Amino acid sequence: MRIERLFRFPVKGLPAEELTRAAVSAEGGVAGDRAVALGNGSTPVADGQWQSCGSFTALKNDTSLQQWQVVSAPPFITVTAPAATGAAPFTFDSSDAGERSAAADYMAAHIPAQGGHARTLVAASHGMFDSRLSGISLINPRTVEALSKAAGVTLDPLRYRGNILLDGVPAFGEFELIGKVLRIGETRIAITKSIERCPATSVNPATTQVDVNGPRLLASHFGHLHCGVYGTVLAGGTLQAGDEIRIDSEDRRALALAPAKRTPRYLEVIERRQLDGDAVEISLRDPHGWIAAHDEAGTHLRVHLPDPLWRNYTITAVHRDVISIAVRTAGTVSQKMAGLRAGDKLLASGPHGTMTARRVLHGRTALLTAGIGITPALGLLRGAGQAPELNELRLFHVERGPGGELFTRAGALARGLGLPARISHVDSRAGRPTAAQLAQAIESCDSVVICGPAGFTQLALETCELAGIAPQHVHRETFASPAADLGELLQQYAPARIFFSSGAAGFTWRPQDGTLLESLEARGLTPNSSCRAGSCGECALTLRRGSVGYPLDPSARVAENQILACMAAPAEDLELQL
Repeated sequence: MRIERLFRFPVKGLPAEELTRAAVSAEGGVAGDRAVALGNGSTPVADGQWQSCGSFTALKNDTSLQQWQVVSAPPFITVTAPAATGAAPFTFDSSDAGERSAAADYMAAHIPAQGGHARTLVAASHGMFDSRLSGISLINPRTVEALSKAAGVTLDPLRYRGNILLDGVPAFGEFELIGKVLRIGETRIAITKSIERCPATSVNPATTQVDVNGPRLLASHFGHLHCGVYGTVLAGGTLQAGDEIRIDSEDRRALALAPAKRTPRYLEVIERRQLDGDAVEISLRDPHGWIAAHDEAGTHLRVHLPDPLWRNYTITAVHRDVISIAVRTAGTVSQKMAGLRAGDKLLASGPHGTMTARRVLHGRTALLTAGIGITPALGLLRGAGQAPELNELRLFHVERGPGGELFTRAGALARGLGLPARISHVDSRAGRPTAAQLAQAIESCDSVVICGPAGFTQLALETCELAGIAPQHVHRETFASPAADLGELLQQYAPARIFFSSGAAGFTWRPQDGTLLESLEARGLTPNSSCRAGSCGECALTLRRGSVGYPLDPSARVAENQILACMAAPAEDLELQL
């Protein structure tokens, strides 16, 4: 492993300059990197201290920034506005407040404001990095090659705006560096987390045009939004292109610096056990312990294969740093999963999802499951103690043959709750379940959870509707991953106006803007989001007026007055509450 290329970004949001060597400082980064940042006018910004990237002019909100030119010899920086402006270059001393003020005027004259506050060019002693504690970023060109293959176009690693390009690391292998300390000569860098990508990665650094939807490319093909890793410099020194990078096995400080995240990291397979029929149970060790830190009964693990393929699997058990999932060996991803052996490494993220015991088990609850759909029920039941409002449970399960091991386990958990429990099993060899059977299972229920294949799910949903159970009390788990052609599906929607109940300025949505979430982010707004694939519910927004459509049906369920922004497109003019 070695340094392939080195870069710095003297002005936050503007293009990079390539270096052959660079000094780095402890608790800082590459000398002169992100030395200054221009306020975007949305909020006041203070000089001399780190602030959130949402306060600054950024490429994700203004793609014309890629047309600027920047060269530097710290502390001096020369910026040149886009050629079309005809502006002459402007050189300033970034360490001098007066010269920063003059530079701010120059830049603000060519970069539109996003609010009414004064535009200032501010500096911080350790640079205006996106992450407060992480002063250096590493990008793996092999990962970018994998993204290029999925996108069908050649992507320049520079669009991911890293300081170091790595050589000798397989695609997505950089995620295995999390929690480790890298030694490069005298320099030591603790790798603390992966980097979640924003719409800035949609801009081609060579042509300055938006040619690929960066976040959607990652989310649809790979099931996550991460490319590259952040590092915290523990000991400074000098980096040079071509330098060898070694993992320092004697230093464990990176683990202490790495915050518990749901982001992609490598888990180790410690056991694979055959269950009934074509199901296997896989136990995985999380070396960081992040699963346990975020564990909540009913959530799922997302696995990411390099093909690219990805899928969600309910977490059926958690014991300290070891988790278990059950996999039915049908489908491309699951067949690959079933072929794993002890000692194999698996890229995974999570736990994800909002269909948790605390949220869906209350009052009289029915769990309607079919086939491998028993695993979400098993995941919920392992934490039914987190649902104090649960007072009666009904488990209705359909599978081919007698009740298997997973159903037996779920039944035992249900009976062990000390609550009234009704356990039913239908052998599908004698025929599929009828609407009457399902109606009996859900009679007078306060909450219904549906887990199973499409036909079973549709029948159960129709039965709930006929029984008068409100949609917000019907929860379902689906198993399909989103398709990769969401952009084409969005073309069926017409432009629409988006308004905000707060009175903030609205905008016109167009199909090329992507999903509603992507269009909001592109305009500097930061609604909550996680999976960006319709399965977790984190991006739910309150809809005050209008309606939306879903080009791909999301699996997460939200209240009647809410929408899932990550999968939604406006069907008419909308008013949103953010």
